[in-house]
Amino acid sequence: MLMYPDEYRVMFELEDRYWWYRGVRTLIKTWLDRYAPRAALILDGGCGTGANLELLQRYGAAIGVDISDQAIAFCRARGIERAFLASLTELPFPNDCFDLAISFEVICNIADDQCALAEIARVLKPNGRLIVQLPAYQWLWSQHDVAVGHQRRYSTRDLREKVTRVGLSIERLTHANALMFPAIAVERWWHRVFGAGKTVHSDLAPLPRALNAILSALYVLEMRVVARRDVPFGVSLVALARKIER
Repeated sequence: MLMYPDEYRVMFELEDRYWWYRGVRTLIKTWLDRYAPRAALILDGGCGTGANLELLQRYGAAIGVDISDQAIAFCRARGIERAFLASLTELPFPNDCFDLAISFEVICNIADDQCALAEIARVLKPNGRLIVQLPAYQWLWSQHDVAVGHQRRYSTRDLREKVTRVGLSIERLTHANALMFPAIAVERWWHRVFGAGKTVHSDLAPLPRALNAILSALYVLEMRVVARRDVPFGVSLVALARKIER
């Protein structure tokens, strides 16, 4: 399911500096420094408007795919040429070609998420790795999920079963965004109880510079911890998985 059209422009305008994206890129960079081979071929599965894809290009040849024409157009506006219109359920790549794949908050938008994971596993080389982030706890469902096209949120058990079913071995499975978890849980409960009939929109919105700087510092620090240690709760789930060599 696609995000609401306006959300792509909001993402493009904010993702270079917004606190959540800064934290996400901290985790990606830490794990890429550790696991990406030199001159790696990397897949960004659901590349959105391209900020993560720009980061991946520092580690080798990075290719992005997305099902949204808008997303690909915004990648082009960044000067990214290797971003293509394609679905994660039908990737236009041969078996065993990528050293590493990332997919952040995208597989949750796909009706057949198991098929998407299987396709990513297919195109990974033996011992290639997948870094995936998905929304946690179905009871946190909100207007945000609707606006960004989510079909579901995940438990650790759900994600572990779906990842291992496609021939990937879980190396890390942890929650993330624990610092903001209490505030987000209360906010979403409040809107679920009292916010009926309000316009559907995501949580992504401009913040005062000072507040964004504080949240960025906190979330970057948390994601440095997440890169090394498991966190027992949080708004998101993050998994690092390796393709089993057969």
